[in-house]
Amino acid sequence: MDAVDEKDVVLQRAASDLMDHFKSSLPRFLWHSTAIDCGHSEQKRHTRNIVRTSTTLDLIKLVEPFQEWPQLLDSELSAILAPLVETFAASLFLSPSKYYTCPPKLVASTIPLSRAICKLLYTLCKIRGPKVISRFFLNEPMYIELLLNALHARSRPRVQHCMSQLKSRSQITWEENYIILLWLSHISLTPFDLSSVGSTLPMDDNSIPIKFMLNAEIPPIAQRLLRVALRHLTSAAKEREAAVSLLVRLTLRPDMIQACLLESLVKWSIQTLQNQMFSPSQSIYPLIGILSFLANTINLADILIIAPFLTPIFQCMQEIKSVAAPSQSVMLSSAVARKVIVKVLRSVSVKALQLEVISSPKQSRVHDVMIEEVIQQLLSWLADKDTPVRFAASKALSLINLNLPSSMAIEVVEAIAAALEEKVLWKEADIQKTQTAIHIALQRDLSAVDALEWQGLVLTLSHLLFRRCPSPEQLPAVLNALIMALNFEQRTSFGSSTGTSVRDAACFGIWSLARRYSTDQLSAMDTTATPERLPDDESLSVLQTVADELVAASIADPSGNIRRGASAALQELVGRHPDTIIHGIDLVQVVDYHAVALRSNALKEVAIRAAEVDEHYWQVTLKALLGWRAIGSTDPESRRCAGIAIGDLSMMEGGPGFILVLSKILDELRRLEGRQVEIRHGLLLAAGAVILKALHPSLTDSMTEISLVISDVWKIFDHTSLLEDKYFSSSLLRPFLTAEGCSFLISSLAMISCDDLYSSNIQPSMTTIARCAQLIDLSLLHTQRLVISNTSEAVKWLLPMIDEEQQAIIILEWIAKLSSKRLLATQSPDNVCGQIAGLGSVYQACNHVPELQKKILDSILGLLEDKGIDIESKVSCLECFSKGFIPSKVFNPRMETGLLNCLQDYTVDERGDIGSLVRFEAIVAVHAAYRCGMFLTATQKLELVARVCSLAAEKLDKIRYRAWQCLKDLCNGIDGVELPLNFSDVAQVSSVAYFLQLLSLSSIQWLRQLLFEGIVTSASSGAETVLLASRAAIVQTMEGLPLEERVTHWNCLLSLLESKKQNERLVVPVLEVLGFLLATTLCGNTAPGLLDWRKVFALVQRCHFKSGNLHKVKAAIDIYVGLSRCSVIRKQVLLKLSNMLLHPSASVRNKAAESLLIVTVSSSLEMTDWSRPPGELKAKVRQLQKDIESMPQQ
Repeated sequence: MDAVDEKDVVLQRAASDLMDHFKSSLPRFLWHSTAIDCGHSEQKRHTRNIVRTSTTLDLIKLVEPFQEWPQLLDSELSAILAPLVETFAASLFLSPSKYYTCPPKLVASTIPLSRAICKLLYTLCKIRGPKVISRFFLNEPMYIELLLNALHARSRPRVQHCMSQLKSRSQITWEENYIILLWLSHISLTPFDLSSVGSTLPMDDNSIPIKFMLNAEIPPIAQRLLRVALRHLTSAAKEREAAVSLLVRLTLRPDMIQACLLESLVKWSIQTLQNQMFSPSQSIYPLIGILSFLANTINLADILIIAPFLTPIFQCMQEIKSVAAPSQSVMLSSAVARKVIVKVLRSVSVKALQLEVISSPKQSRVHDVMIEEVIQQLLSWLADKDTPVRFAASKALSLINLNLPSSMAIEVVEAIAAALEEKVLWKEADIQKTQTAIHIALQRDLSAVDALEWQGLVLTLSHLLFRRCPSPEQLPAVLNALIMALNFEQRTSFGSSTGTSVRDAACFGIWSLARRYSTDQLSAMDTTATPERLPDDESLSVLQTVADELVAASIADPSGNIRRGASAALQELVGRHPDTIIHGIDLVQVVDYHAVALRSNALKEVAIRAAEVDEHYWQVTLKALLGWRAIGSTDPESRRCAGIAIGDLSMMEGGPGFILVLSKILDELRRLEGRQVEIRHGLLLAAGAVILKALHPSLTDSMTEISLVISDVWKIFDHTSLLEDKYFSSSLLRPFLTAEGCSFLISSLAMISCDDLYSSNIQPSMTTIARCAQLIDLSLLHTQRLVISNTSEAVKWLLPMIDEEQQAIIILEWIAKLSSKRLLATQSPDNVCGQIAGLGSVYQACNHVPELQKKILDSILGLLEDKGIDIESKVSCLECFSKGFIPSKVFNPRMETGLLNCLQDYTVDERGDIGSLVRFEAIVAVHAAYRCGMFLTATQKLELVARVCSLAAEKLDKIRYRAWQCLKDLCNGIDGVELPLNFSDVAQVSSVAYFLQLLSLSSIQWLRQLLFEGIVTSASSGAETVLLASRAAIVQTMEGLPLEERVTHWNCLLSLLESKKQNERLVVPVLEVLGFLLATTLCGNTAPGLLDWRKVFALVQRCHFKSGNLHKVKAAIDIYVGLSRCSVIRKQVLLKLSNMLLHPSASVRNKAAESLLIVTVSSSLEMTDWSRPPGELKAKVRQLQKDIESMPQQ
């Protein structure tokens, strides 16, 4: 629901560090470090020939984050581009043979320096744009020939004597082509005639012959540039864009125009497009390159020079567009090609409009027809299925409209506004009855319109407003369309939204409107002429209405981009038009661009603060929260946040406001249809949240009126059509949502009705209460934790409103269902989590019937003791302990035994360690028992403390932190147990200091073994930070102990291994920790005579004897490596390792061979492939064993 972080803020803070790191790394990337260390001048630095690929990627990663905010790079561009450009320019003077010389062993990990520079330059072009980056390229004309020579030499295959493994690395890449072509296009702007930049070399590339006649006046260097550009014009990579730029700039040079190059290229382009547009086998990329060349040439050329070619180019585009089926044309089937065609038509139309001033009347009529056809085509392309085409068409229409005569410009705006009215339906929104008439309010229904077409149309209006094209008289219709678009929402059959792009375009349009038009023009709008008047209240100005819509979008829209866009538009509106918005400055400070980024924050905090600005915004916020954006959101968590916010709003305006909010919710509930599941869920949650606020002191003066409204809420349960049984059972209607909302509403109503302030005024009928009990019973069938929590709370408050006899019947039915659960556990009966939670919640309420309480307690404990119980039911039983039994001062030996068993539940299934859910709830129950003083004996407390201490050291963060919170309280008052440090979050219980404090308890005998049970899991299979911290703590603890205590700890681990050798969960961690300790030599030869190494050796062998657990076997090998240092058993350990060289698993054989190589340094081990079948290795192993047996005793 919420964005993870505000990336722009993070980037702004880190930008300086990223750039400092980049600039400090750049010199060593470009030049040998020896030259820098010796203090050589820049001219004497030795430039590298090759660099590591990983180093290049590291530098790229430093600048890629700036793509979110490229302007942050501007102040650093000169410092980082100058050395890159100069070094690349210097590489142009090198001979081709020195382009990539590399030792064979480094081929896979290195690239040429010039290629690495091109990768960096391309990344910067991608971030900041090629126009900005190319300004830093060297522009001396001498580099034209150098760049051409480099491009030619590096594109050819290497000479014959080149090593085969270097060929793939020595070929030029597209990044190099792109940068060289971009550099050539930059230098081609040189003011000197290209004939003065003569080339003494012959024509170097005839692989792409020029298929049109060239004027003899074109110099050789220009021909070389032309061939290079045409060759890369067909590329599918980014280099095509640089080739287009080079070709356009070369063509539009005065000397090339004089040599008729422009005429030749345009004619060739048109002929090529006409010949190949219908060829199904034709690649699209050459055609895209040609179209891009035409679009850029028309756009940049002087109007008189390009004028003769406008009509032929337009006719060519018409031929392409006139294909009967788009699939028959390779160009019309490509979104990129259609986008470029739009740009060509845009450029043709703009130039034609500019020509009308100086052209003849006959030519003007031709141009008028051309422009009308282009506008018609662009309007049809606004509904294109591809977003880039719609974007291009909307921008093209705005640019053409900017150059149109005023009469035609008005018609274009009217056509777009009329298109937005098509397929718009009207539906009944509200009916208000008076004494004389019935007023029916209608609202627009946009369910039949095309969302893609609407995005194109609204984006076009936005572009027109940005260029101030619509006249003030057209603004009402335009603004009416923008506000409709700001509230646009459609959903697919899967429930996903398709209206985000339309609302985004509307935000841009309102921002442009506020920016481009004066306050007087906007205030003078006549909204009575629009089909739907903008202000809901005639006293409100148009600007205030727009501000209200922006506030609603800012606080409630599902998309973070829309919330931020609406906030930016609101800021522009308030800033550009002062004193027109109610408390405008205060409003924009609340509805801040950054504050609305997180949706939960926007709904629960920004909405409330906006409502506090003025009573008017309270109404705006309430309307937004009750709309489709919040209560009707597709995200359940957003609906929950909206319900909380509506509850907070309800008490801000006193009793009348409370009654108004609850009445609106009731009206919406009564109008709901059966399939509107999300809205029903949101409204039920909102109603419950509002009713809970009835106890607020500010509402005590209106208790009578409030009681009447709450009584009306009770009555909705009398109408079965509003909450039918199928809403709680039909899987198609997502019944758990209705169950959650309904149970929350019932608990809120019952709690208020039982309160002394309202109990005398709110008295629901027994029929209503019976219906609520029936709905709760249906809700108990669902397993979602939120549903169970809300339902148990509803049971807690509703059951006291039922007579005692009926209470007993309901409770006994639930107990009977629990009994059937125990009897049929292996047959997976219906889930009884709801019934368990319900029994736990009513336990305290049954204190007047001890027999019933005993039955509840026995049924829960019996279910918990059943070995076939599922995890979910066990978690629900434990919740009964902490929420029902323990607060009622009930804690017996059976409960203690159940808690001890649950604290050791490590059940694992396909979902993972699901026993952690049970352990967590058991810790919560133990903590609750301590706080209530419910431990029976000191021994009972110590048993639980020891088990919680083990969990406080285990690998799972959530369990470890919750166990620590419990442990620090349990240890109060226990002699010898001191925990002076406090740890307040999950990160802190993953630190070395935390584990050191826990290990300080290892001196307590009754805690030691269970403490080690937990900490070995963290030191072997925990997360990396936990593993490193726990191992560091173990080492520091062992180092600080005297030798005798160190041996005691070692023996404790051995006894743990002996007692748990059948427990796969613990035996592997213990083996790994023992191997780790032996590797540190903390318990190695430093304890001669104190440890029985033969016993250790025998114990480890028994642990992995005939085991198929490879982790266990490999952990044992690590122990054998440590034991091999003990002279007493060295020979036996080496023989054991040699036997493992014939293990069925190749990974075990390889590990055993590596371990033997470490401890014996045998050359035969290194030269043998131990992944071969064991049968082929027997001879080697026998020989190795003979060598081991012949070793002298150390």
